[in-house]
Amino acid sequence: MKHVGSVLPWLILVAAPVWAHHSVPAEYGSSATPTHYIEGQIKSVTWGNPHIFLNITTTGGEISPGENWRLTTHPINVMTNTYGFEKDDFTEGDTVQLYGWFHLRGQPLFQIRAISTNQGPMRSTLRFSDLRDILNGSLQAKRITPTEHINGTSPQRAGAETVAKLAEVGYLDESGNVNLPDSILYPEYAVILETE
Repeated sequence: MKHVGSVLPWLILVAAPVWAHHSVPAEYGSSATPTHYIEGQIKSVTWGNPHIFLNITTTGGEISPGENWRLTTHPINVMTNTYGFEKDDFTEGDTVQLYGWFHLRGQPLFQIRAISTNQGPMRSTLRFSDLRDILNGSLQAKRITPTEHINGTSPQRAGAETVAKLAEVGYLDESGNVNLPDSILYPEYAVILETE
C-alpha cells in the first residue's frame, strides 16, 4: 500500500495530457454536418503540433470582412504525409478560401475541411469526408479536389453506409479498399492553367 502513494502522482502526471486534449466533434460538430464557406488573408501561420493554425482576417464568405479568425487543422505529419501540404503552402499575405465548420460555442475558430490558397485548387483535408461527399455530389459542387493518396486506403472510418454505397457504385477494389476513377481523382476544375 505504501507504493500507491508514490505511484499515484506519476500516473496523474502521465495522464494529464490525455485529459487536456480536446475532441474536434465536441468543438465543431460532426464532419457529416454541412460546411460553411469563408474567405480571408493569412496574417500568421503556426506550423506545429498538435495542430497547424492559420490566423486570418476575413474578406468574405459567410463572415463579415475585417474579422480576425483562427483556423485549425491536423498536425504536421498528417497534413504532409496524408494530404500533401507543405509549410510553404501557407504564407503571410496569401489569400485563402475555405470550407469547414464554425466553433460550436461561437468563438472565432474554424475547423478546415478544404482550403484553396491564392485562387488555386480547393484541396481536401479530410479523406473520409471525401468519400461521403463524392457520393452525395457536394465534393464536385464545391469543386474540392479529393485527397491525393486516397486510392488503396481503407474506407472504414467513413462509416458502414458510405462503404456500402462505395461498393455498390464500384469504387472499391477486390480487397475492399478505395479505388476511385481518374475522373474523380483529377477533376478538370483542379487543373491550373499557367499564364505567361
